[in-house]
Amino acid sequence: MALPSWLSIAGVVVWVLYEVALRRKDEETASWEGGEEDRRSTSLLIASYLLAVLLVIILQNAGVGTVPVGVRWIGVAMVAAGLVLRAWGMAVLGRFYTRTLRVTGGQRIVQEGPYRLIRHPGYAGSLLVWTGYCLGVGNWIALVVVAALMLLAYSWRISSEERMLVANFGDGYRDYQRRTARLIPHVY
Repeated sequence: MALPSWLSIAGVVVWVLYEVALRRKDEETASWEGGEEDRRSTSLLIASYLLAVLLVIILQNAGVGTVPVGVRWIGVAMVAAGLVLRAWGMAVLGRFYTRTLRVTGGQRIVQEGPYRLIRHPGYAGSLLVWTGYCLGVGNWIALVVVAALMLLAYSWRISSEERMLVANFGDGYRDYQRRTARLIPHVY
């Protein structure tokens, strides 16, 4: 297996470890059980991650959709950028970071760090990690399918999260929405 493949796989492992290292330790926020506002988005995302790995394995074994090793380094760069963006977002959220959608006691609208430009840097980082992983292991078919799958799953998650945040913060969150993009600064 080529070095970019190993680095991309390692990047996904690091992404998983973020959930252990950068999450709050209390029972409520560490839970995988989402409340009504989660709208099963956590389960949808977990299923998407598992499907992405399965798809890459199947396509790699079938030997279809491969890209040259030089192109795979772009995937490695995407994984690295995604890990940095996700960790930065999680660190800035600090005690407000939770695995599922919920508002914790004393929560406020975080607008520092990457949140100055985009509302969901953790999701943007995750999208970079997962699509970069597909390209890094060398499969353009997986890249296209996983990008579509993850965009759909994260769109559902974002819709659920923003509905919850508007319900909790009202006009303050609506103002923040008007000033920032969802995932890509000044684009979307």
